[in-house]
Amino acid sequence: MQTEHTIDRPLVRVREVSIRLGEFAVHEASLDIARGEYFVLLGPTGAGKTVLLECIAGLYRPERGDIYVDGERVNDMAPELRGLGYLPQDYALFPHLTVGQNIAFGMRIRKKPRPEIERTVNELAQLLGVTHLLSRGPTHLSGGERQRVALARALAIEPRVLLLDEPLSALDEQTRENLCVELRRVHEQLGTTTLHVSHNFEETLAVADRIGVIHQGRMRQVGTPEEVFRMPNSEFVARFVRSENILRGTARATATGLAVTVGDREIEAKDGPEGDVYLTVRPEEVTIAPATGSGPNWLTGRVVRVVDKGALIRVDVLVCRPQGGDAGVTIVGLVGRKPFQHARMHPGDVVGVSFDPASVHVFPAQ
Repeated sequence: MQTEHTIDRPLVRVREVSIRLGEFAVHEASLDIARGEYFVLLGPTGAGKTVLLECIAGLYRPERGDIYVDGERVNDMAPELRGLGYLPQDYALFPHLTVGQNIAFGMRIRKKPRPEIERTVNELAQLLGVTHLLSRGPTHLSGGERQRVALARALAIEPRVLLLDEPLSALDEQTRENLCVELRRVHEQLGTTTLHVSHNFEETLAVADRIGVIHQGRMRQVGTPEEVFRMPNSEFVARFVRSENILRGTARATATGLAVTVGDREIEAKDGPEGDVYLTVRPEEVTIAPATGSGPNWLTGRVVRVVDKGALIRVDVLVCRPQGGDAGVTIVGLVGRKPFQHARMHPGDVVGVSFDPASVHVFPAQ
């Protein structure tokens, strides 16, 4: 089920758009993007992200539904008339043109005056750190440099909306992290309304004001990064944003909030629906310590797996033994390297697991 904020007079409005292109499809997708917002459309490969972006860009016409840009219905409008900047996955730089000529291309097509073109090219090249590359050809650039040049070309026409299709997917991790910082800096400086397609949630956290999660062509949840990552509305979203601890149980109201029975254990939450539910607790909210302790959501269990994640150590603790056909209940926590070395936790050790009831998110089982 999709959740969405109400936006007064959104710059981009997508209403119940459906289209099928071979194995890729979008089903009745709706979303609003506010003026000046950086919105990320997030989902796994094949979810329909690029198809929806290309419908907005005008490369495909929706079979059903409507797309509006600044209040104007654009379903039948040619792509070049929509006032959109589009950066495809492969960047599509012209190999026979220099970097400067690539950046200027859209302005020349629009017959902008030469002084304006030169001024804009120099300003964007300085903003994106590619001034020293203006006379080079695209084939002599690194992946990160090509991305910056393609972004400058898309921005040069002063688009009403900037559309980015997996702009960082072909880059190594360090370059991707650096360019996330650059994308956010450029956005804050220029204020261009941006729709960015991604399958990477670390990338999304680095740039997004709001997120729309799409799966199997359907919008599943729309909200801020905090809402989507900490308060997923379905099992799919919870798994996709790596909540890790996704437990099914039965919830009942109590004087202090909610009690969720999971296996032979009871977990407290501040609020949520009653009945058949899922609960999630992000692993960074879980504390794992020696097995002595008490309080709400203090569970004793046995370490079943330890995985070195670099700065943090992932520790899986079985807190509820398997019964019948189930697999038991395992809680995953992330422990800092120094606390882990001090505690010296190993598979088979008995430990205590705890987390605040306020960190427990509960949603109906679907």
